[in-house]
Amino acid sequence: MLYIVYQIMVGLLFYAAFPLLLLLVLATGKYRQGLDQRLGLYGSLRPRQPDEVRVWLHAASVGEVQAARAIIDAMRKALPQAGFVLTTMTTHGRKIATEQLPADVCCLLAPLDVPVVVDHVLSAVDPDVYICLETELWPLLIHKAAARGVKLILVNGRMSERSFRGYLKIRCLIASVLGKFARIAVISEADRRRYLSVGASPERLTVEGNVKYDLALPDDAEVMVQRYRSVLGLAAGPEVLIAGSTHTGEEEMLVSLHAHLARERELLLILAPRHLERLPAIIEMLQARGQAFHRFSQLQRGECRQHSLVLLDSLGDLAGIYAVGTFVFCGGSLVAKGGHNMMEAAIWGKPVFYGPSIGDFRDAAELLESAGAGFPVDSVTDLERRIRMFRERPAEYGEACLRAGEVAGRQLGAARRQVEMILHCLKTDGA
Repeated sequence: MLYIVYQIMVGLLFYAAFPLLLLLVLATGKYRQGLDQRLGLYGSLRPRQPDEVRVWLHAASVGEVQAARAIIDAMRKALPQAGFVLTTMTTHGRKIATEQLPADVCCLLAPLDVPVVVDHVLSAVDPDVYICLETELWPLLIHKAAARGVKLILVNGRMSERSFRGYLKIRCLIASVLGKFARIAVISEADRRRYLSVGASPERLTVEGNVKYDLALPDDAEVMVQRYRSVLGLAAGPEVLIAGSTHTGEEEMLVSLHAHLARERELLLILAPRHLERLPAIIEMLQARGQAFHRFSQLQRGECRQHSLVLLDSLGDLAGIYAVGTFVFCGGSLVAKGGHNMMEAAIWGKPVFYGPSIGDFRDAAELLESAGAGFPVDSVTDLERRIRMFRERPAEYGEACLRAGEVAGRQLGAARRQVEMILHCLKTDGA
């Protein structure tokens, strides 16, 4: 009954307003890009092969695309006959998916959750399994897919406190939607409690960690650490502040922070800009301030470090250099850039400091904060206060380091576990 009411209301509202909406799109150009795919017109979708297991993954935006990539990579190894279709809610997400996923993965925009469109899309895609990443629940699509015998699985599920409060208001509908899923894998125990509270079945619900942060230390981790310590001249054991993936405006703030903190004890600052094409501008800023520095590439060539600032000017080294950090700041967060992957540092047992702009990695921040291993700051002044506090409380900071490693360690194997769950569901369904 809930679905009937939902379908009638959504259908009437959409199709009554559609002529006006179409005129608005044509007149302004807004939302014109991808309109055909929103309406379920998937001309680029290749025909399904006779022996193909068609897998439809839905990823809301960029963050979920990263999780989808891990799922696809793992599924290919176990199910070579699988063909993949991925839909995103945003055009930016589709762009990133097209760039990062294998060329044979068809990347499309998600259809509108309205009658006729959903029916057409399900017939066109013809999936064996629909995998929803995180929690973007479209009632009509889920209901009609289940009615067609499509296996529904929710992976990497998370539910923020804000979403939880909203879902509680429509608990009957959400419980009915969740009841269509054969299995639900969530990120944390907190997510599990929230899913249960809005009606998920406990028998189908498990905590499996976060696929996006399924990061393992390299096999040669100890050798790597010693190599970086040698290149950076850390034999004397100075404190090291690593500012990873910084953006315009942050480097200058961090250089000032370094000057303040270095008055009390020796401190090496490693600046790692997110985009290396910005290196000339950063070097110009440092020179204008009279700040002596080394480029990391110079140290790699054997130059002996004499200055307390190193500019990381190479690709692929940041994730390993986190291992030698005392304090780690996640860039793109004191300016409005959405932050970066803080679990790359946490896997080395490094707590992470970050500013208010971490929208793209809010789930990682919640995991770390809940364990006392992630520390949000309002400003560079607040960051300085936090670092000074932990300098005075080394035992407390040591505990935070242990907790950071534990949180990151709990995500290990998340992709493998969730793919095994998907394969088991397909096997029991005879696919």
